[in-house]
Amino acid sequence: MRALVLTLLCAAHAAAQEPSLFGFKKSPAQDAAAPSSGVIGASPSVAVPEDPEDTSVVISPFRPLKRPEAKETRVFSMARLNRPLAYETTRELQRLFTAFIQQHVQDAAGQELVPAPGPVTTLEYVVQQDLGDGRLLVKANWVASGDGLLPAATEAYAVLMPEKPKAVGDKGQSVVTGVGMVSVRFTPTFAPLAGRRLTLRREAFIECSLIPETVASQQKFMDLVKSGAELSVITAEKFPCKACGGLGFTREAQKGKLDDKRIPCTSCESGKVTVRIETKFTP
Repeated sequence: MRALVLTLLCAAHAAAQEPSLFGFKKSPAQDAAAPSSGVIGASPSVAVPEDPEDTSVVISPFRPLKRPEAKETRVFSMARLNRPLAYETTRELQRLFTAFIQQHVQDAAGQELVPAPGPVTTLEYVVQQDLGDGRLLVKANWVASGDGLLPAATEAYAVLMPEKPKAVGDKGQSVVTGVGMVSVRFTPTFAPLAGRRLTLRREAFIECSLIPETVASQQKFMDLVKSGAELSVITAEKFPCKACGGLGFTREAQKGKLDDKRIPCTSCESGKVTVRIETKFTP
């Protein structure tokens, strides 16, 4: 994925205007110079009736991604790999690396492994309209992400920020990472919506490059950890429920009966509880 795109997502630029998936936003200096109405979200000036000839495109965040946070943290030390009684085994490393490549992507040069801003999936699309600033409105199908954060969709409109320019009508398939839902205010140029001023709320994606699950990629990952790179992965682990002892139910004695009453446990599913754990890799 383009280094520029990752920079736009992860940090603000110091320029007077900062480009992003949502167009251009003001710098902190410009925001400080603008008058305030004293009400959060209120416009500092009197509302102006919308111009019927307005054809500008406005993209703003609507529903940002809310990734589940890890409840526990543990450390995977490369120095303890395959030592007696250590959980750092080759099999565990392979399992964690498989989860790692589902949550990380490669930079434009293919040298760095960086966290994906959102769930990763495969998108089949047809370009409907060029919204400008490298953003496209596409009609697409995509599969659910491996982490379960993004459900599948069919024949849905979405906003795509591709790595390379694409023309209206182009078809393709790309690996993308989601950045949440955005609100798009624009005038469609395609049937049957042509000429109507609309506001659509749709999922937004950025085209990216996956980390291949190969021996070479895993060795590169290990070399980065040994050189001091701060890498981690979040996995969902299942453990026996303490409330019911892993049975999935509790017992309650019944007067005059030999059999106890079984009450389904409300703290687990079939005797197991899911705990999200962040594993940090160290040399």
